[in-house]
Amino acid sequence: MGKTASLSAVNAKIGKLNSKFLKDEDYINLSHYKTTRDILNYLKENTDVGGELSLYDTTYEAELKMRNYRRAQLEKISHYFSGDYKELSNALMSEFEIEDIKKILRVLQRKNDSQILNYKDLNIDIERFKIDRNSTIQTFIDSLKNTKYYKVLRAYENESDDVILFYMEMNLDKIYYSSLLEATKKFSKADLEVVSKLIGSKIDLLNVTWIYRGLKYYSLLPEELINFCILGGNRLNYNKLKALCYEETVDSLVETILKTEYKFLFDAEKRDIYMDRRASRYLYYTAKRESIRGVSNIGKYLGYTFLLDYEVKDISAILETTRFDIDFEEKLKFLVRSYKGSEL
Repeated sequence: MGKTASLSAVNAKIGKLNSKFLKDEDYINLSHYKTTRDILNYLKENTDVGGELSLYDTTYEAELKMRNYRRAQLEKISHYFSGDYKELSNALMSEFEIEDIKKILRVLQRKNDSQILNYKDLNIDIERFKIDRNSTIQTFIDSLKNTKYYKVLRAYENESDDVILFYMEMNLDKIYYSSLLEATKKFSKADLEVVSKLIGSKIDLLNVTWIYRGLKYYSLLPEELINFCILGGNRLNYNKLKALCYEETVDSLVETILKTEYKFLFDAEKRDIYMDRRASRYLYYTAKRESIRGVSNIGKYLGYTFLLDYEVKDISAILETTRFDIDFEEKLKFLVRSYKGSEL
């Protein structure tokens, strides 16, 4: 199947998949429920993702099943691709492998034997990753020797407990986003514009958030900040990122960002609490636009990957907030999509 033909087939497939997304009224209905059992029942009766769930699932079990649902949907689409598009699809799928590695590192860092014994419950392939009760961060990293993760993780395996996970996870993110950009290098101009708007903007937002938190909470040096930045963003090239990293104070950094496309991160109260939500909301509506426009480019596919991720995140947010007995109006503030009164 040629490149154009495969994209046409994917766009047709995604058109059907888009129709299965929850509607605004579904999220309103779900947010009114007082128990997770009622939420699961509604999902089972009214949504496609609900077919994967059980009324007796814990919140954690439901989240794992929705993760598997998202992975399965992306794998189905991947079969239609070849060539450059297939490379991008494979790179996107590596997110799940990287998230598994992060989970394992977190458990090993905590040295909690009971969790190590329950890796199957965490939905991790323990045979593939060669882990058991005696595993340590060092032995786990050694088991990755023939992978692209080994070198970067080994560089930090002797760091202190308070920073080791931070350094490793930041570098895993760099590997992931670098692989996405590498996979798109031969794309057409039209496709690259979509990649820049979605993947590039996400990289920008991750970098801004990282620089802000690194300066405010860790008092890191400019050289340390720039070292963890991901290159290849939409609006923030290396020189602009470097300038941000060399801002002397948090206030001056914020003032600079307020003059950019990403001012929404800081131009409201409670900036720290809702920063990630604002970034996701920006990307959500960008993805919706590109999904509609992407008739003859990669936009419909990339938009779908973002929208599917945010659907799972929003359902998970409703389950979590219901579990903690948070009221309807407050629940809406935890969603990626925006409703009147939930502006952050």
